[in-house]
Amino acid sequence: MSLFKKAYLGKRFKAIALNLLFCGISWAGIAQESDKSIFEVTIQKKYNSEQGQRVIEIAQTFLGKPYVANTLESKKENLVVNLREFDCSTLVESVLAISLCKNNSFEEFKHNLETLRYRFGHVNGYGSRLHYFTDWLKENERKGLIKDQTQACAGKPYKKSVSFMTSHLPLYPQLEDYRALEAVKMAEIELMRKSFFYIPKAEVAKKESCIQNGDIIAITTSKSGLDISHQGFAIVVNGRVHLLHASQDLKEVIISPEPLAEYLAKHSSQTGIMISRLVKK
Repeated sequence: MSLFKKAYLGKRFKAIALNLLFCGISWAGIAQESDKSIFEVTIQKKYNSEQGQRVIEIAQTFLGKPYVANTLESKKENLVVNLREFDCSTLVESVLAISLCKNNSFEEFKHNLETLRYRFGHVNGYGSRLHYFTDWLKENERKGLIKDQTQACAGKPYKKSVSFMTSHLPLYPQLEDYRALEAVKMAEIELMRKSFFYIPKAEVAKKESCIQNGDIIAITTSKSGLDISHQGFAIVVNGRVHLLHASQDLKEVIISPEPLAEYLAKHSSQTGIMISRLVKK
């Protein structure tokens, strides 16, 4: 059992178990009525039955939505549902949470979103959110939701010391809470013990045959302490892989006009990609 899991479960398992036993599973979320309406319109559309194609078709319904950063941040950690505006990670999570729906209810969508976004699938303070993509990836692989495809695509070992959050405490006022700080520190320590792979950007064009519509593309970075700097979905346009993402530069959800390999070449700090995929259910 990991150091993080021992600490997390040892102190809080009893309280969590009692809550689930007597109260049932509930989601104390923040959402507007318009989010429910957007969800209902989105889920009622007809999508391809092939999972990757379904993911990218759902993602395309959000093209043109505005890019807004920091929509998850508040004094108290809650499940935030926001289908009106996105950053790169909330777009990915929201699309996947809709794609995972079986009974097509808003409650199911919120459950899926909480499962994807938080360690052990439940909100338990700021430290329970999966802040680093590589932590998100490993946790959702453990849950059986996501599969890392990078090594299978002949990716190279990706060794990176992840410490950005604890090295830049003024950027994260929530880490003034010692419990949140300790949780994030333990997550960073655990990540350094795990193995990851990436495809260097010079090799991305040659590896496009490994990438499918709807694959999650995480862009690795040379920035100190960070594992990735951006993420989105692969979409094949005229035989080439492009990126559907919430663009910080253009301030909306777009499909990159250039293929992914050319997009990466334009950004000097972007070093390559990690490829992951929603697991077929």
